[in-house]
Amino acid sequence: MLAASIVLVYLYRHLISEGSQFVTVTGKGYRPTVVELGRARYPLFILCIVLFCFLVVIPLATLIYMSFLPYSMVPSARAFSMMNMRNWHAVLRNSVIVRALKNSVFLSIAGATLGIVLSLFVAYVVVKVKSKGSALLESLSFLSFSFPGMIIGVGFMWFLVKTPLYATIWGLLVAYVGTYLPYGVRPLRSAFMQIDEELEESARVFGATFLRALKDIIVPLLAPGVVSAWILMACMFIRELSVSVVLSRPGTEVLTVEIMKLANDGLWGQVAALGIVMIGLSTALVLIASLLRIPLSHSEQ
Repeated sequence: MLAASIVLVYLYRHLISEGSQFVTVTGKGYRPTVVELGRARYPLFILCIVLFCFLVVIPLATLIYMSFLPYSMVPSARAFSMMNMRNWHAVLRNSVIVRALKNSVFLSIAGATLGIVLSLFVAYVVVKVKSKGSALLESLSFLSFSFPGMIIGVGFMWFLVKTPLYATIWGLLVAYVGTYLPYGVRPLRSAFMQIDEELEESARVFGATFLRALKDIIVPLLAPGVVSAWILMACMFIRELSVSVVLSRPGTEVLTVEIMKLANDGLWGQVAALGIVMIGLSTALVLIASLLRIPLSHSEQ
């Protein structure tokens, strides 16, 4: 599995070795091309609506319906008459679940922030520094894709067992960032590849230092991509299970592990209620990203 992963990573690097073909932001103005759909416009719109209903609306409606029932029931007058808030009370008044909620929020925010900082460094070195060392760094950053999450969790468990981080929230934070670093590197690598080097070179010609060029030119152009990558990593951390189920201990519970415990106990109403809480957290992050993207997009222009 590891050998196959390395081969595929090097194949990927070979295919995108000519980075200039991906440049879209240069010193000259540009305007995105609009593709006219013609007669296919309305059929494709209807297809999108149907897919949205099947992939989002129906599952969400089912979770909401199940969260108010004492046990699984097909929709009927009797089922609607038995609806109550007991599942929600059981979930929100459970001290372990409340602690798991706080841990998940902390891990998603702190982990995504730390992951983005590391991803920025890795992506910059990979794109801007042409050397064997940068190629090796990129290959190492993608290795976690080749292992099942539970195997990575076992590896981190034995790595941390002799350290003070074992069985702590900080150990989970390290494992999360190490496992999901590629989800930050990939979009930021793409963002760096779209920015022509002539922008930074022009700033250097006019006397700007490297840090000044980075602060005034590169970072503003990267800002929307950074926000998108942060949201992606934060959402991944909220729904993470495979690593958490190995490393989570009393006091470091997370939402996904608690959902799995409730499912094993057959408490599907509470599972549905807690699932809606997770969806609400992810939706809040997406909304925050949308609000941040608007001023960032204007500043980029």
